[in-house]
Amino acid sequence: MRRIEICGNIASGKTTLSRGLVTCGLKAIEEKYLSNPFIESFYQDPSFFSFETEITFLLQHYHAIKTSDQQAPFACDYALTLDKAYADVTLPPTRRKIFLDIATELELEVGQPSMLIYLKCPEDVLLTRIRKRNRSFESSIDTVYLKALSDAIDLRMAELCDTIEVVTINSHETNFVSGVQDVASLIELCNTDI
Repeated sequence: MRRIEICGNIASGKTTLSRGLVTCGLKAIEEKYLSNPFIESFYQDPSFFSFETEITFLLQHYHAIKTSDQQAPFACDYALTLDKAYADVTLPPTRRKIFLDIATELELEVGQPSMLIYLKCPEDVLLTRIRKRNRSFESSIDTVYLKALSDAIDLRMAELCDTIEVVTINSHETNFVSGVQDVASLIELCNTDI
């Protein structure tokens, strides 16, 4: 089975890319963020509601990977590595340790992805995209939070570069809205051992 996970900050293009990868023969598995009952509370008071929010996303992602069709290649618009980066930003040390212990155990069961696509994008562009999509619960997001998350993702990605194939794409310069056929690096990506 080939599993591609897409990692990137909020509004970096993860879902759009996963949908585009369908043209390469992969099934898209999308995060069901609205089914996390804590997400609105989290954005109202991140420090108070961070643990239940982050652990729920982790378990949702793990469950979706675990129950996916193991015979068909697929691309997730989320990454277990990204879940850890969120925990690095939002959780206090004691809770972060609990979270990371659970994440490690779950990763042992489902294994590492075949490939990780890392979408990088400047925080000011991310914020513009967030404002444009106009999700009410995201209205409190600012560039300080986005920068902290970008830094945490960078650190997590640096840990993986020797163990997992990582493709880094500047999603500010690459537009996935029209699909991925015009992006040479993604065509090459799609044609490798699906």
